Amino acid sequence: MVDSKVKTESFESERDALDVIDDPHELYDETPLNDSEELDLKQIVKEEKKKIKTFNLKSIKEGGSASFSLFRLGGYLFLVLGFIALKNNEILDISVYLPSLLVGIIVGYIASKEIFA
Repeated sequence: MVDSKVKTESFESERDALDVIDDPHELYDETPLNDSEELDLKQIVKEEKKKIKTFNLKSIKEGGSASFSLFRLGGYLFLVLGFIALKNNEILDISVYLPSLLVGIIVGYIASKEIFA
């Protein structure tokens, strides 16, 4: 079977299974680039600089529409009105609120580390 494939030249040299696991995208392939495939670094840098967004009126409009969405403003309004209501009813106790806020931040940090680790 091997001889028949070699004679018909219908085989492709397959990489070793360990090599496929170590380098699935052939990033460390040692075959040299052809002259036509060599990279023009100056051209690549120019193209990447064009992709960088600058601070202009268009970017302000895009960011402004996201920052003034009703869901975000509604949430902040609910938060501020909640603090005002708690303060007016003399229920707000900062000495209890801040440590419990710290506990929530720590738990959220630990939970995110476990999810993304």
